[in-house]
Amino acid sequence: MTSLFFKGFIRDIRYNPQFRSKLQVYPLNSFDINTASSSGIIELDSPENTLAFSKWVSPKRTRSYPFSRIYNTYYLNTKKVTIIPIIKDEGLAGDHDRINFITFSWMSLLNVYIILAWYENAEKVKANSDKLTKQKFNPAYVREKINEIANYQLTALHWNTTHFQNDFNDIYRTAVNRYQVISQNQGVPVRSQNNQLAVLEQFNVNNDFSLEKFKDYTLPKSLKAAQREVLTRHELEYLADGDKGIFEISNYLGGQYYLTVDEVYQEDNRYILQESKNSREKLPTLADIKDGLFKLILFANLEKLLIDDSEINFLVCLKITGHIIGSLSLPTTNDFIHEFCQSNRFSPVQVRTIMTLAQECTVNPKLSILIDSSS
Repeated sequence: MTSLFFKGFIRDIRYNPQFRSKLQVYPLNSFDINTASSSGIIELDSPENTLAFSKWVSPKRTRSYPFSRIYNTYYLNTKKVTIIPIIKDEGLAGDHDRINFITFSWMSLLNVYIILAWYENAEKVKANSDKLTKQKFNPAYVREKINEIANYQLTALHWNTTHFQNDFNDIYRTAVNRYQVISQNQGVPVRSQNNQLAVLEQFNVNNDFSLEKFKDYTLPKSLKAAQREVLTRHELEYLADGDKGIFEISNYLGGQYYLTVDEVYQEDNRYILQESKNSREKLPTLADIKDGLFKLILFANLEKLLIDDSEINFLVCLKITGHIIGSLSLPTTNDFIHEFCQSNRFSPVQVRTIMTLAQECTVNPKLSILIDSSS
């Protein structure tokens, strides 16, 4: 498996999500991020003044479909806020993750406001004395940051940059300290405080947080992890179409951001940038599909894309594979869609999913979707 390096330029984001569900509304003054749904709407000082929120349960994107939660809010004409734990330590028997620069890139380019947060409390997994569960944020702090964003007049890129520069160190140290308290209270050993703080030092210049140092430290690890993930991908993924793509994206402000996509391959005289989702069932879950769609929003809005300084033609594709008969390439006619659905004896819910995917391609012209058999 090789990696192809691309450079792209993005001016603005235009995307019209078609999977739309009614989101619960929460008043800000009583909003508790821990008991709220994974995405929703926060009412500020009136029913007309709102913002949308989503929350991550881990700073690592592949742990649990955080992009699908942001996708749920993306059709709303209001500010989008996402709450991300800066660190998650599940104890020595569990996973340990930190936020990285690629997450900063995704959110900033998609105009999603980040709230860096920490886990205030957690409980011991009863069956395993070395693992933590039911981790909870500090809800008062989250409300405070939401209120700041509600009154913030600049873009998410400006907010995220300032938030990281001004608050990253304090939030990171608070997270590390809280895990020491949680460890003592629950009797669960966690990662070394000294080691955690030694990593933080890698992000600093003269004791001040540096986005450039943060990028330099976390980006190579993220790219290596992404490449490793392709090489060791479990059997459900079936990544056999192409190479790994690494993208350096510039915006009109001149900033540089780094992203990855599952696969890149050539078809005739154009490159296909592809995300893949698979299932042992007929179709992947809706959360999985939304996760793939959201990741492709940026690629579908690239104004130009270059490899070796030469501009190339490209198409953005979501490949969905499952236990199905035949294949369907979207967009296409309703007759082909109905015939495909009948051949696979899809349920009414599955038919609606296919029809909505077709509409997603129709209203977002740079997006295509391939539904194929995983066998």
